[in-house]
Amino acid sequence: MRTRLLFILLSLLALFIESGRANLAFSLTPVVLPGTGSNEVVFIGTLTNNSLTNLYLNNIQFTFTNAATNYLAGDTNFFFQNIPGILSSNEAYSDVVLGVFVSSSTPAGNYDGAASIQGGGDEFGTNDLADVSFQVSLPPPMVGITSTSTNLELTWPVPPGGFVVLQSSNLLTANWTTNMLPIFTNQTTEGVSITPTNGNLFFRLSQQ
Repeated sequence: MRTRLLFILLSLLALFIESGRANLAFSLTPVVLPGTGSNEVVFIGTLTNNSLTNLYLNNIQFTFTNAATNYLAGDTNFFFQNIPGILSSNEAYSDVVLGVFVSSSTPAGNYDGAASIQGGGDEFGTNDLADVSFQVSLPPPMVGITSTSTNLELTWPVPPGGFVVLQSSNLLTANWTTNMLPIFTNQTTEGVSITPTNGNLFFRLSQQ
């Protein structure tokens, strides 16, 4: 009778672990990070095994929301390179826990995603053990103005690319037109060279 009861308890414990209900805590600090196009953003976090048995961390899956599906991608190799494969009972791991690639064409804005740790009671477990949400925030590019002996140069950082310069002689109207001057570029910036005029002329960037 005792042997049978012990077998039932062990079976229930194994089912509990394999069902993905093992108590793995997953957090990021912070959950929002700034990014730039073509860079990889890495998040620092903590994984804590609050269960009574070892947990195998075998995989990580990413989901992205709205526009983030077009511009972000999860780095699954980062997980295997940086995270220990097994967390013993009550063990915690704190370091880089996930990486996110940012496309070079990503416009300024906030992009949301989530990461789910998969694993279980052995190296073949594929249950969802814990998940966490995150955000990558790309600020608008800062426009710089420098003067040469004859012209003014408006410059902005790249990536992201795809910007055009709009101009208007009056800020009180919505009549912005595309500046047709050629855009020069190097590895880190783009810009236009403008000959000063006697009247007012205002500029802004627009991503196409």
